Amino acid sequence: MLHIKKFLALSLAMSMMVGLVSCGGESSSTSGGTSSSETGASTGTVEGYDIADATYVLKAGHVLAENHPYHQALLYMDEYLCKATDGDLRIEVYPNSQLGNERDLQEGCSLGTVDIGIGATATLSNFTDDFTLFDLPYLFTSKEEAREILHSDWAQQKLAELESLDMIGLSFWEAGMFDIIQNSHPVTEVSEFSGLTIRVMENDIFMATMTALGINPVPMAWSEVFTSIQNGTVDGTSNPPVTIYTSSIQSIAKYFTVANMIYSPIPVIMSKFTYDSLPPEYQTLMYEAAEAASEVEYDLIDQMEEEAFAAFDEAGVEVTYFTEDQIAECKELMQNEVWPQFVGSSVSQDDIDAINELAAGL
Repeated sequence: MLHIKKFLALSLAMSMMVGLVSCGGESSSTSGGTSSSETGASTGTVEGYDIADATYVLKAGHVLAENHPYHQALLYMDEYLCKATDGDLRIEVYPNSQLGNERDLQEGCSLGTVDIGIGATATLSNFTDDFTLFDLPYLFTSKEEAREILHSDWAQQKLAELESLDMIGLSFWEAGMFDIIQNSHPVTEVSEFSGLTIRVMENDIFMATMTALGINPVPMAWSEVFTSIQNGTVDGTSNPPVTIYTSSIQSIAKYFTVANMIYSPIPVIMSKFTYDSLPPEYQTLMYEAAEAASEVEYDLIDQMEEEAFAAFDEAGVEVTYFTEDQIAECKELMQNEVWPQFVGSSVSQDDIDAINELAAGL
């Protein structure tokens, strides 16, 4: 079971989101967030506390918009830490790639130039093979299964391996299931992906997945995606529904195919240099706050996926849901053509066996 189930945590995050969305980044509620016009950062607004009085102020970066669950979960972490330390430990949140793309954020954590980075295992795999397996298509059968497994003792051991890169893995959040939205034509059969030009993250497995479908993959930083679809450089992008929705991709791309291809776990990473500079009791609180925020983030992902599909419908996006047989066809293709390229080399069969054993016990 997931470690934490908190209705109040979700209520808090929802109040943050409403404040940010309805007030353009400003909120007067005690659980909201404010944006600094000077730095572009957001901080939680906690009654009775001023971030200027904190001894430790950590900079956290992500590449998505302020209404994305990443942002809301980081604001929740800020409030959690603020209350637990009587205002002494705080987080400033920098959205929209202000501190760099996901690879930059992860590298910055390793170098000590970024305190907390939110990014995918797909870009983290550029630094270590230990996380390559998480990007295998159809590794997990559902978000629910993945969430349970990624909060197991085995998953905590995987996060601990990041210490060799001068990173601290605090917890796993998620982006959701990667699928494909594009402008060329409706895709109602696996064979109809062939010929598309699709943006992917800078990751060998994502590129191999697209290639197996007959797609021309174009690796690209997220900050370039909207313009590249808009001007026709690529037909579309492979991303989860919430990422597409909060970035308004539905306004420029009209065909979305749901095949539940790749579940994307999001490790919450902290610089080991920053971590080591904190008192021991604050180090423990960083793990607690990130874990508590994971439940907030998951709940927001679920809610915003519903909002995403409503927004797709309103924008006139044609959504095709693959049948169970089509998903099975796609999964067989991936396990025959993509998995052998990585399993036994950059991906350990032992890790796959561990995941399968954990899944069987759910």
